[in-house]
Amino acid sequence: MDKKQTIGWGQFLLLLFMCRVFTLMTFVPLISQGRDLSVQIGAAAISSAIQALLLIPAAVLGKGVTHAAVEKNKAAGTLAAILYFVFFIFYCVNSLLRFRDFLSSRFFPTAGSTLWIGALLLICVYCGCLGTEALGRSAVLLFWIFIIALAVMTASSANDFDITNLSFGKALPNELFPAVLDDLSRSGEICAAVFLAGHVSDHLKRGIYGLVAAKLLLTAAAAILITAVLGDFAQLTDYPFLAVGTFSGNGFIQRGDALYLIVWTVTAVINIALFLHICAGLIGNVFPKLKFRTLISAAVVFAVTLCFTLTDKPFSGIYDVICSGWSVMILAGAVPLIVLIAQRKGSEKSK
Repeated sequence: MDKKQTIGWGQFLLLLFMCRVFTLMTFVPLISQGRDLSVQIGAAAISSAIQALLLIPAAVLGKGVTHAAVEKNKAAGTLAAILYFVFFIFYCVNSLLRFRDFLSSRFFPTAGSTLWIGALLLICVYCGCLGTEALGRSAVLLFWIFIIALAVMTASSANDFDITNLSFGKALPNELFPAVLDDLSRSGEICAAVFLAGHVSDHLKRGIYGLVAAKLLLTAAAAILITAVLGDFAQLTDYPFLAVGTFSGNGFIQRGDALYLIVWTVTAVINIALFLHICAGLIGNVFPKLKFRTLISAAVVFAVTLCFTLTDKPFSGIYDVICSGWSVMILAGAVPLIVLIAQRKGSEKSK
């Protein structure tokens, strides 16, 4: 990634926050299992606390983790870059496949997937090549568009808000633990944070912990809104967050599908472009003179995607291993901690 490009802590926060918004399009914690709000919000709170602890080394390090690792030890840094590269490639593939399923089921059931996946990737390559600053500015604008869409969604379903649907029971440990791991597995944006840390011009810690707090607030608000409006129906819909906006309404906000499609599409582009940009940065850490790194990353993502779309092989199994909650904890917390310790020991020896 270009070292000269920097963003403010607010742009950093909103850029990664919009990645979480994209996840809400297809995943809301424990809605499909019919768990009550105490489990949903409790799991999100515990996950957020774990994420806050994991990000301490990245906040102290203050630079991209693989860049710092390569500076310290070329071989170890290369190994770390490979691990992160594989993680982000599969994270991009997952985003593409989930967005494909979303469009196919809700808007374009007869459209071929290969062609538009390739077209979407080309758009993401262009956006990723614009760099961190452009992505940060775009995230700020996209955030306000999302707020408008959320306001429309809430207004259109206000008449169906039923407080009796909000039940808070006892959150049992055997329910919370898998829910926390599931939430962590959908939090790849905190792995992105350990790379973007070196691009934040000021108040990095404010951006990191503001992100964690904002994600918790968003998840809790979404869970409450979905449960209050949809009730038991939330378990039957594939996209409960979107269903809230199209569930009811009147007048010009009776059908908000077009607005939501715009928001989710732009969010998908920013999300995938960011992770392609990070993959290009990982390649640059190991091969700094190599050109067309973003295009190479997209080609790898496209090839992996075709392996599953053309063969109908299940993707979830391998994704759940490579991008599991444990993987997020290792890549967002453990690796930066090791790099930080190695850096501190090196500084002590030099003195």
